[in-house]
Amino acid sequence: MSKVTIAIPTYNRSNFIAESITSAINQTFTDIEILIIDNNSSDNTKKVVKSFKDKRIRYIKNDINIGMMNNWNECVKKSRAKYLIILGDDDILLPNFIEESLNIFSKHKNLGFTFSHINKVDENGKTLTKWGYKFFPSGLILGINYLKTTVRNSCCMTNSSSVLINKEVFNKVGYFECPFARNTFDLNMWIKITNKFDVFFINKILSNYRIHKNQITEVHWRRKDRQTGKVGTYLELLQAINLIVKKEHSNIFLINKLKGINNELSELLKQLVPEL
Repeated sequence: MSKVTIAIPTYNRSNFIAESITSAINQTFTDIEILIIDNNSSDNTKKVVKSFKDKRIRYIKNDINIGMMNNWNECVKKSRAKYLIILGDDDILLPNFIEESLNIFSKHKNLGFTFSHINKVDENGKTLTKWGYKFFPSGLILGINYLKTTVRNSCCMTNSSSVLINKEVFNKVGYFECPFARNTFDLNMWIKITNKFDVFFINKILSNYRIHKNQITEVHWRRKDRQTGKVGTYLELLQAINLIVKKEHSNIFLINKLKGINNELSELLKQLVPEL
């Protein structure tokens, strides 16, 4: 059994997935399995995957498209390792990602996950900027502080292609789910995990997040009208606030933040549903 699963859930990404697979193969830490779950692609994804002869690659193609979130859950269920990263099928790991992340787990036994800085790159792999802002200081982050920082910045602070997860957490928090919005199931998971576990931020760039017009982020966050991603994010933030209040009882910071979120959420809903 391998120590780490690099899972790549994919759908119709034959133009980028070869780079993602190559970045997994080229990890300095080699005790890995590369699990590719194809969500019933209609392009040449299977042909691209099969062109790689690395024995660590395991390819599964779904009989039907089960949706993005369910495909991520299949990655969790079918992973055979102790640790898991869900790598975007258009993203790239730097060679030392697994080695650097495992080094942290060797020193901190009960972490939920580690995560790192990540570059935004364009379709050709050219670096655009660093992903995220107002990041944590490097080191151990108490779960409550991760929740507070997420609420304070009103955004998802973690990109899945920078996260190595201790698979034991799924026994405590369950699988990916979307109780509030279909496009924020990753943020929902980070909130669930940090409600029960501490995490660790590695202040290094260890992966590349690709920006292109066909990704889901483009549809839900980057368009000027109907920013459904923001609405989903605020719904998740309200849940995070609820969890913080349960842990700390009353808090002036949270009361004021909740007012701000309600006001902005109201404006977003007016854009999305003018008749409200």
